[in-house]
Amino acid sequence: MSLLTNTPAATRHQDAPRLSPAIAAYALGPIEAGDPAVADLARRTLLDQFGVTVAAREEEPVRILCHTLGPLPEGRSTVWFSGAKTDAATAALLNGTAGHALDFDDVTDVTMGHPSVVLWPAVFAAAEEVGADGAALAQAWVTAFVVHAAVARAMDVPTHYSAGWHSTATIGILGATAGVARLHGLSEDATRRAIGLAASMAGGSRQNFGTMTKPLHPGLAARDAVFAVRLAAAGFTADTDELDSPLGYFSRFSPGADVEAAIGALSGTSALLESGINVKKYPCCYNTHRTADATLDLRVRDGIDPAEVSAVHVTLEPLGFQPLIHHRPQTGLEGKFSVEYVIAAALLDGAVTLESFTDAAVRRPQAQQLIEGVTWAVAEVPPVGDQHWEQAYSVVEVTTVDGAVHRFRTDVPRGDTRAPLTEAELTAKFESCVSFSGLGWDAAALREQLWRLPEAAAVDVPATRS
Repeated sequence: MSLLTNTPAATRHQDAPRLSPAIAAYALGPIEAGDPAVADLARRTLLDQFGVTVAAREEEPVRILCHTLGPLPEGRSTVWFSGAKTDAATAALLNGTAGHALDFDDVTDVTMGHPSVVLWPAVFAAAEEVGADGAALAQAWVTAFVVHAAVARAMDVPTHYSAGWHSTATIGILGATAGVARLHGLSEDATRRAIGLAASMAGGSRQNFGTMTKPLHPGLAARDAVFAVRLAAAGFTADTDELDSPLGYFSRFSPGADVEAAIGALSGTSALLESGINVKKYPCCYNTHRTADATLDLRVRDGIDPAEVSAVHVTLEPLGFQPLIHHRPQTGLEGKFSVEYVIAAALLDGAVTLESFTDAAVRRPQAQQLIEGVTWAVAEVPPVGDQHWEQAYSVVEVTTVDGAVHRFRTDVPRGDTRAPLTEAELTAKFESCVSFSGLGWDAAALREQLWRLPEAAAVDVPATRS
């Protein structure tokens, strides 16, 4: 007897609620993007994503990708960091890859990943392609975020992540596809086929963290969301219940998914506001940010001289080191996924900035010496302070040559939704990214035009060179 005949999974599929039609119905329905809190979040995330994307224009993965693509196809969509016009899929690929190249883009806890770097490049490129206005762009972004958060709520995301999947891409592609489908005005059937296509394209391996392939993951996800919608619009077929079927998305990526929870999250904008978005203060893996804060605060509080440091020990919550796979980094990309290097940079420089993650900065002898002196552990109960913690924690213990031990614990990093960056800090980050790009833009004018884009009559990248 075939193992696929009359299995419990197949029986459950017949009677269980299905997410694919629920996503299609949500993507086609009314979307309220005018709520002040939602509108503010849309502006902030677009501004932040645009800034970190243009800042990466000279990064090696971006340069290699541009060279490999060669002459770009003609189109109406903009490559943010060059101003070139090309087709929507190519623009989404380039902007998505550049947007993650510095690992400075925002994070959401519900997916253990980066939402804006997939969602904004996809819906922005599609909006330009179809000639949408700013309001339609904002509605598409809300659609994309709510769908991607809803899919995550159905899944056991920690197990999915532990298995090696890069959830930024594997989950983000579905949200992006829903947003792009809305912009193209697809029918319910075509939207479900687009979701089925995108589910077959979903991928991304965490083993590639610290290499150029990691930022390629969201670029591919954004591109494939656009491509899936194009194919569906042209009549390309796919299983319209791919997500829920016995051999489908959830069976592959998260068996036992709670589809009812996902369907419940597809209402209004509550999923968007409840999930929240963490804006990065530092251009490195978000799992290092608590450690960076603790080290910087410890350095200031106790006046620690890095030359006097003999050893450092850092303790994180269980699974806290999952993405931090480079313990002896030699490149800037590896340094972004090394808690040892982030500690070294914080101690040596008193800051963790874009300039901290050049290959030369990581390889400097003082940094390598400090890295060698860092040990680490994970513990359910933190070694310092309250035994209870929410989401995560970091305890940094610095031993100096006089034998003194200096300790600091951080549970909530700066930029988290519970400790958001101030308006001044967000502006400073954006302006530093624009300056780092070397494009000669008037950062203040660019910020103002991007901030007003959701009310604009047409979607386009502002031309605001000094």
